[in-house]
Amino acid sequence: MPNTNLAFGIDLSRYNTSSDGKKQVDFDVIAAHDPEVTFIAMRAGISWGYQDPWFAFYFQEAARINRARLAYHVLYPGESPELQMDNFFRVLGDVDFSQVPLVLDLELDHGQSKARITYCTVQSVTLIQNRTGRTPILYSRAGWVNQFLRVADLPPVHWWLAQYRWPWPYPLYTPEHPSPPALPAGVTGWLIHQTAARGQSIGAPAMHFMDYNRWNGDKAAVLDYVNQPAQIPVTCPLDGLPCTGDKLERPHSKSALRASRTSAVPGGRSRRLNRTHEFVIASPRRGRGNLRKPMKYESV
Repeated sequence: MPNTNLAFGIDLSRYNTSSDGKKQVDFDVIAAHDPEVTFIAMRAGISWGYQDPWFAFYFQEAARINRARLAYHVLYPGESPELQMDNFFRVLGDVDFSQVPLVLDLELDHGQSKARITYCTVQSVTLIQNRTGRTPILYSRAGWVNQFLRVADLPPVHWWLAQYRWPWPYPLYTPEHPSPPALPAGVTGWLIHQTAARGQSIGAPAMHFMDYNRWNGDKAAVLDYVNQPAQIPVTCPLDGLPCTGDKLERPHSKSALRASRTSAVPGGRSRRLNRTHEFVIASPRRGRGNLRKPMKYESV
């Protein structure tokens, strides 16, 4: 299906607003854009202690212009999934999860094993499913998933996958990659395709480029998905994870469970929150070639 037949969306983080806050995202420009921006994904936080400073503003403005909203959280595979999801839900506050799908951003390995990364992902997915009654979305790209995740060990998820054209030289904008995206091994479908990381910025003068996305369907498909009623998850008594039919057909893989014995913090001791924390920042646009960018942020 040509991209023009697929619903168009963008994703935002603090990088789309200038550091001094003088160049903010203009959602009226987004609302007037052609093609219509049907959905907007916004970064809520990172790991267990960081909140995107512009999330609340983006989230409120996206609702004002009546766009479908998604909230995403960048996962640190070596840290406690429980603390990270506590931070995610703290940032979200009283969000109506029947209208706001949640996304886990999987781009960082931090030198962790495939088993550990899978364990952290499984636990985070399960916590979201149990707290919201909805199946979360995983953002990544096929090559990363193939290298760092055991897809067969994951509970049910939906996939948001990045694949772009070769970038044109600055300041040219790179056209969208045609859908569908490349799928990781073991994945049979996709929900969202991030088609460009160097599209022309829409209503965000602080950044020259912007991420573009296409939904696997039209606007009606987006609205049907976003407004799905929450369901009470059925938990498997064998492992405490959401049940799927194929658990009755195949032995349960123990690789992710073995990783649970691996402490998220070296030495097995819990880490106390200091006044200042160092995080490795990655937004969807930062995920190719240079994943690690140390920055310091005050406690939130």
